[in-house]
Amino acid sequence: MDEVVRQIISRRRFLQLGAITAVAAACSPSAVGSASPAAGSSAASGGSPAAGGSGGPATSGSAISGTINVSYPDEAGLKPKYVEQAAAAVKSQFSGVDVKIDLQKIGDDDYYTKLLLALDSGTGPDVFHIGGSSAGELAEASYIEPLDKYVSQWADWSKYPDAVKSGVTYKGSVWAIPYGLDMRWLYYRKDDLQKAGLPADWQPANVQGILDAANAVKNAKEPNVLPYALYAGPAGSGGTADHAFVPLLWAYGGELQDSSGKWIGDSPATRKVMAYYQKAYDGLSPKEILTSTKPWTAMREKLGNGQLALLFEGGWVYGGWATADKAGTEQNVGYVLHPTESGGPSFTIGGPGTCWYISAKSANKQGAWEFIKAMNSAEIVGKLNAEDPHPVARTDAADIPEFKANKYNLDATAALAKAKFVPPDPGYSKVIEAIQKATARVAAGELGPDDAAKRYTDDLTQALGADKVTSQS
Repeated sequence: MDEVVRQIISRRRFLQLGAITAVAAACSPSAVGSASPAAGSSAASGGSPAAGGSGGPATSGSAISGTINVSYPDEAGLKPKYVEQAAAAVKSQFSGVDVKIDLQKIGDDDYYTKLLLALDSGTGPDVFHIGGSSAGELAEASYIEPLDKYVSQWADWSKYPDAVKSGVTYKGSVWAIPYGLDMRWLYYRKDDLQKAGLPADWQPANVQGILDAANAVKNAKEPNVLPYALYAGPAGSGGTADHAFVPLLWAYGGELQDSSGKWIGDSPATRKVMAYYQKAYDGLSPKEILTSTKPWTAMREKLGNGQLALLFEGGWVYGGWATADKAGTEQNVGYVLHPTESGGPSFTIGGPGTCWYISAKSANKQGAWEFIKAMNSAEIVGKLNAEDPHPVARTDAADIPEFKANKYNLDATAALAKAKFVPPDPGYSKVIEAIQKATARVAAGELGPDDAAKRYTDDLTQALGADKVTSQS
């Protein structure tokens, strides 16, 4: 299936297309993990918990047995040693346990497609690793196990701030355990901006200040330097929403949903966002973003090597630049919070990051939970987030020496005090598709801001139903 077309089709609809069940086997071992009857693990969702208590410290030895199938994607290669460490800890504690690890060296989007197929067919892993923003969608589909009974008896849960807990809570239940939180920065190249007459400690006065800086870079005519990258269209995937449209919407005083939970289409803020896109794609942001495969890969690389001046992106990308060139990154890559329409840098977009889930159809839920506990120890959380820079989900992990040694980690963690979170609503995946269509129309010059905002409302209505969408004058 063509990549752009696949991204436009909703994940739920993609499942309904059927005739792709063979792919499911690629996301799991042969089947959902098994536990011997003696282990006391449930054989289906809602069954009796394993011996040793629901989520509390299980008894060492034979309280848990059987196989725990663990599946996760990792292209960067930073997680495997920690997954192996957690697996070894579980096997050491429980003599009758075997942990089978399914490492997939593919991107998150491709992994999620495979995972959904596996979960839908009942062949998914016991425990898996995917973005926390999918919690609502997975819960509504009955693919994941609520973790309330486990966390209620897990002393370490007290180390997680309420804001973090809320990020993985949907309809009153906890569904996932995060380890590294998401946040975003407006990155800028100090060297590129200085050549354009701007200071190395640049701070945008407001949203317009981003475009003003981009125009300054454009007018400086630096060779091989793009002024600005603003994600748009389906090729931008989730970044079109979380790294572009949504921060702009919030910057202009808008919201994704109203107080009753309806999604907001056409509004004064939405029209301002579309007008911003029109300006950005008038010679500042490259139109190749609309057609390139995974355009964020090229844009991140260009910012890292000085060929792109401005980019709002995930806090996690800084680590890649620093790994490649620590001194150059510290010297030339600046980062600030996102500005609003009327003021300077004031907020970031937070998120639960990538989390660990238990499959609702797992036959070894207690074993899966023991793996999650081992994987989310303070030591592993601190060290992993030191290597793959993210704010830590549990507060005591920030005291791990490796994490504390990096100023960037401390800055990213402090930024979460000014974070806004996207709601964990399962309808958000369809909203993202509507955002992709709307921004593509403006970026490509097909529609003006007002017409694009109206079409955005139409797309939301078609995808979600008229009773779940509203407009604001």
